[in-house]
Amino acid sequence: MIENIKYHLMWVWGQEEGFMKRGKEGMLVITNMRIAFIMKTKMKYNVHEEYSLRQLRRFKDGESVLLSIEPYNEIDLQNDLADSDKNIDIPFNEIINIGQEKKRWGTLLRLNFTVNRDTKKYKFMVVKGWVKYPLKDPVSFQHLDWDPIIALLKE
Repeated sequence: MIENIKYHLMWVWGQEEGFMKRGKEGMLVITNMRIAFIMKTKMKYNVHEEYSLRQLRRFKDGESVLLSIEPYNEIDLQNDLADSDKNIDIPFNEIINIGQEKKRWGTLLRLNFTVNRDTKKYKFMVVKGWVKYPLKDPVSFQHLDWDPIIALLKE
């Protein structure tokens, strides 16, 4: 089976659930075979900024943000996953449970998956706004319908 990128989300806050687990900013890349959380990428800054702003405009206009990014392809994804062990690769066959949780302040994608026989629990949210001092942290989150991603996994 040939891997194809289906969705690419920018400004994603990913956090492992648990005591004293700090979240990180990254991109969520969903293919027909995996979900990848990319925190370290070789994507050029101006491309990243352009597509982040496009995603923000789509949210404001009520359009779908679940799209792929043209200049970022499957080879770029493989290179990013190989270049840094900080990036998280979650093959569909390792996912135990996936679901969304709607909160007043935003919507979460919850994932339970296995890594070397250990179960990890992560939550992902799309960020609306940031505070940059003293550390970069999200201050507000988007309301996103994660159902197309959940349906892709269950195909």
